[in-house]
Amino acid sequence: MDHQNHLQDPANRMVALSNSAATYLRFFWAGVAKSGQTGAIVPSQRFLIARMIAPIPETYRGRIIELGAGTGALTLRLAAKCPEARILACEINPVLARDHRCNLAGAGLSRRVELFTGSAERLLSELAQTRAEKPDFIISGIPLANLGETKALALIDSICQALGEGGMYIQFQHSLLDRKKVKTCFPNLRTVPVFLNFPPAVVYYALKQERVPPGA
Repeated sequence: MDHQNHLQDPANRMVALSNSAATYLRFFWAGVAKSGQTGAIVPSQRFLIARMIAPIPETYRGRIIELGAGTGALTLRLAAKCPEARILACEINPVLARDHRCNLAGAGLSRRVELFTGSAERLLSELAQTRAEKPDFIISGIPLANLGETKALALIDSICQALGEGGMYIQFQHSLLDRKKVKTCFPNLRTVPVFLNFPPAVVYYALKQERVPPGA
């Protein structure tokens, strides 16, 4: 039985709906219990996800890093849009990471998407130590406002260091309070509101400036 027919079976649809409801409930409690990590009580909706992945070409074949991946709502859409991209998702909450793995497996993406369970800082540090290929896109749903100024600036700097020259850092927040923090490392920054998301959000598009060779 193929995946589409499997979902058309009434019993399977009920199981899928039950699993989806359970996932939303766990996300809600993660948002309540650990708001500093999650920063929301519901996963990002399609309007916000569409804005966040809009700059990434469908034909992109390089590496994409997603920080604060939650249960994988954005990861699944990104993988569907960019089938040739290599995605490395990061989620610090073990409960949400478990749901993320289940969602990847259900979509047949376990081999295409790598999931790192741990902090974004740890992931970026490990990537720097291994001198891995620098990504052209880093997407983040981490609530900067909840980190405090010192930790937020340190994370933004780590993202800048990890990003390839001319690459883009895409961040969503629920306000413009952290705009100045992002601009410390990314002077080339623009913001776009997403009013249809619940709650309304703002997407930051930050470009890493390419180095100009001496004497150029």
